[in-house]
Amino acid sequence: MKQAKTEFKDAAAVAAYIGENEAQFEERLRTVCRAAAAGGRRILTLAGPSCSGKTTTAEMLKHAFAAIGKHLHTISIDDFYYDRDVLAARSRARGGEIDYDSPETVDIPLFAAVVREITSAPMASVPRFSFREGRRTGMRQIACTPSDAFLFEGIQAVYPELTRYLAGSPYEALFISVESAVDVGGVVFEPREVRFLRRLVRDYKFRATDAENTYTIWQSVLDNENGYIYPNIAPEVTRIDSALAYEVQVIKPFVLEVLDTLPPDSRFAADAAALRAKLAPIAPIPASFVPKTSVFREFIGS
Repeated sequence: MKQAKTEFKDAAAVAAYIGENEAQFEERLRTVCRAAAAGGRRILTLAGPSCSGKTTTAEMLKHAFAAIGKHLHTISIDDFYYDRDVLAARSRARGGEIDYDSPETVDIPLFAAVVREITSAPMASVPRFSFREGRRTGMRQIACTPSDAFLFEGIQAVYPELTRYLAGSPYEALFISVESAVDVGGVVFEPREVRFLRRLVRDYKFRATDAENTYTIWQSVLDNENGYIYPNIAPEVTRIDSALAYEVQVIKPFVLEVLDTLPPDSRFAADAAALRAKLAPIAPIPASFVPKTSVFREFIGS
């Protein structure tokens, strides 16, 4: 349980509160990097459910590795998707829609080839995928020097269909999520609630998605996580908790703005009203206190 502070003497106390949370998260990442380097593990995987903070954490890990004199190459498993027209044809043949969380959407032979190149060749050819165009747009070259490390990032990083190709090399499996509930003055937000708040705001700010759509798809997001992610988490995985004690206090005004996009006659009106009531007693903290490098910026923006 993350216990939020709700009373502050002045702005300096607020800044110290935010800074303490950020320092704890950053130290966790440094610990992960030191352990991987000490164990000689050049390959890492980073998986996690929706709105866990994978993208920003991957970048923060890159800086943490640099601090110990190592270069970390980040590779998004999303770049291994088959072209949209190929997936659409397959989905139509089955009478369904494209499920981007399914292992079948990933070009596993290409993934295996990249792993082989990383571990045995001087250069690796890694694909680039454009979601806007729905297709692979080219390849990029990565120099594979013995001192470098490589991070495969994406929800698919726990899929056994992919991890089987990493078994020949020692690798560090990381799993990031909101592991802790957040207690704000006795109002408790469970981990999935925290991720939902993040998703509401992120999708509205960066994916042109209103509250109606986010509410509509949220259950399917959870179903996919329960079907594809959680059953495949290995017992030895290194867990990273991205929950921050202050985040509900900061995200509250953003959430209320998104909820205003919900039509009065929406089938989710009662859910939105309940969320408003739950947030009501919480005094907000201005987003300006959150560092630009924070994992939380992935959801509220810069």
